[in-house]
Amino acid sequence: MADLASVSRRQLMKRRQMLKQERRIHLGQSFWRLLALAGLTGLILWGITRPIWVVRSPRQIQVRGNQLLSDALLQDLVPLDYPQSLLEIQPEAIAQQLRQRAPLLGVEVDRQLLPPGLKITVQERLPVAVVLPDQPGDGKPAGLIDAKGAWMPLTSFGMGPTAEQLPGLQVRGLQPQFQRYWPQVYATIHHSPVAVQSIDWSDPTNLVLATDLGIVHLGPYSPDLEQQLATLDKMRNLPNHMPSSAIAYIDLSKPSQPAITLNESSSPAVNLGEEPQ
Repeated sequence: MADLASVSRRQLMKRRQMLKQERRIHLGQSFWRLLALAGLTGLILWGITRPIWVVRSPRQIQVRGNQLLSDALLQDLVPLDYPQSLLEIQPEAIAQQLRQRAPLLGVEVDRQLLPPGLKITVQERLPVAVVLPDQPGDGKPAGLIDAKGAWMPLTSFGMGPTAEQLPGLQVRGLQPQFQRYWPQVYATIHHSPVAVQSIDWSDPTNLVLATDLGIVHLGPYSPDLEQQLATLDKMRNLPNHMPSSAIAYIDLSKPSQPAITLNESSSPAVNLGEEPQ
């Protein structure tokens, strides 16, 4: 029994020595790994702060995703004091300021080490209509509006009043109280089978459209707009029965009872009764 106890103690002591040695090895490995990581981090920081890792001009900024906004315009809007170290640049702060300065829905800014510079990916607010002044006498665009109702000045895109990129649809009299309805109005008109060139909302009691079939009076805006445009689509053959010069406007304020008001030199208003088939 004494020999067995002596053997067990020797095995236990040997086991303890092995565990101590393993711990020393692990501690040594951890120390060297930590030292290597610190050295690598320091090397990266040192490298980034060298003159080579500096943004010296807007030409070092790559822009992606833009359609209407030019690269040069977006590069000029980036709030940087040149030259500036990449380490000092804050991508999120730049993205936030770009969203405030340009008609953008989304902005992503990433640093680029080789070659040193910035990558900026944008999602523009695409204008769908030209906003005209409330007074019909001035036909110059006052601004632009997107499908969600966000108003944008022409200068935000660097456009002039006759730019080729301007949307074909025009809207006048879009007051703040109507702007909340714009997304529904635009979506309905955009899918209309009869093309619409302009919208006049100057009179709150009468939404007026200029269409391929002539001027259309809809009365105050209502959820019946889709039905009104469907009724207008059924009147496509109207020019075959009546010259467009004789028609003052088509009245669809009651889509189930469309009516036509003729010019003064023509006959009185014509009530078409039930929806044309």
